Amino acid sequence: MSKLQTSILTVAVFSLLSIPALAAELTLSFDNLMPLNESTDGLYEGWAIIDGAPVSTGVFNVDGSGNAVMPGGGAPISFMVDDNIGTASAIKISLEPVGDSDPGPSGLIVLTGDVDGDTIALKAALPGLDMLMTSAGSYILATPSDNAMDTTNDDQGIWFLSMPGPMEGLTNLPDLGPNWVYEGWVVDVSGSSPMPYSTGTFTSGAGFDSDAAGCMAGGPPFPGQDFVAYQCDTEMDLDTGDFAAVISIEPVPDNGAGPFMFKPLAGMIPVDGLNGSNMIGNQVADTFPTGSAMITGTVASTPSSWGSLKASFR
Repeated sequence: MSKLQTSILTVAVFSLLSIPALAAELTLSFDNLMPLNESTDGLYEGWAIIDGAPVSTGVFNVDGSGNAVMPGGGAPISFMVDDNIGTASAIKISLEPVGDSDPGPSGLIVLTGDVDGDTIALKAALPGLDMLMTSAGSYILATPSDNAMDTTNDDQGIWFLSMPGPMEGLTNLPDLGPNWVYEGWVVDVSGSSPMPYSTGTFTSGAGFDSDAAGCMAGGPPFPGQDFVAYQCDTEMDLDTGDFAAVISIEPVPDNGAGPFMFKPLAGMIPVDGLNGSNMIGNQVADTFPTGSAMITGTVASTPSSWGSLKASFR
């Protein structure tokens, strides 16, 4: 049985039965946590870390106001949990894949907070978060992979490097481990809905990204892309004032078509962007998700009955 079915059945059972062991209420609220496309992104799941082991508090999505909601949408919800949640050392929020049947959390922990009282502050759980807050970026507009054929289209490519050099343009990017990867983007913001175009995924600001300059490869050993016909790409003039440069952090695997909610570096590409290096701003403090978990209504109970009930729906 899937976690979505489990969550729905559990709510139904709670509406009919009074289970003494389910004596605490967990309420979750968030800022900057994006609603998930459940068919491609999966669902969020809460976890209480009790005696060093993760105990699920339920699966959910979020609405546009940052409230936890039942999968499939609807009104904001809270979760009935065993009152031993008060002994938890931490609350974590994970991103679980579509069709997840694993009883434990995935490696994609998006938020975490230490339990110290009934209200727990949650912050982004990415590896190297402190270092990420000091990361910086610069880029140039150029199309090095086809300059032998066309020297007039340098505004159709972006490379995350700095000149003279070239030198690494993305600095203080921490190692994200196996569950996350960086991805570069140019985003057309001229229409009613932003249109993102990937420049490739990478693990370091030094070295080629996943597709070099495009389908024909080439280019310098840094993340970037040439949006030219030679590289099988949509041809775009990036210095019109209609494009933003973005560095995102994506889950592995990644089924989303656009940037994930973690966007540590971003900024508009200037109209005069061909004139040397351009800076891209750090926005970790302003845009990364945060949240709170509130525990209320704890009373004495028998923990084993909750474990037995939950096990029956796995």
